[in-house]
This record gives sequence, C-alpha cells and structure tokens, in this order.
Amino acid sequence: MYKFIVTTMTCGGCAAAITRAILGVDASASVKATPANHSVEIESRLSQGEILALLDDAGYPAQPV
Repeated sequence: MYKFIVTTMTCGGCAAAITRAILGVDASASVKATPANHSVEIESRLSQGEILALLDDAGYPAQPV
C-alpha cells in the first residue's frame, strides 16, 4: 500500500481523475482518494515511481507519505 499527499486534489472531480489515471494502467488497483485531507492510498502492482509518474502526468503531482 502506497500513501501520498496530493495538495492539488481539492474536489471529487480531482479524486475521480486520480482514480482513472491509476486504473487506466492497473485495472486491479485499489484507489482511495480523499480530497478533504489531500490523501491518496493506492494498492497496486505498479511501483511507487510508476504511480508518481502517472499522477504527475495527470496533473496531480504527489509526495509519498
């Protein structure tokens, strides 16, 4: 399980975009994006680096927690 802070995630639309970005590459991933505290928890076969790159490409740069 990877945990990230995404300060640019401010609404449900942002959370949905983050979820789509991850599921588009790993359909079996579990994504919990919570705009209220800017947190994202991801369980995926992808590496942390791959996830960070996907989030950055989607316009949501993240910091690992």
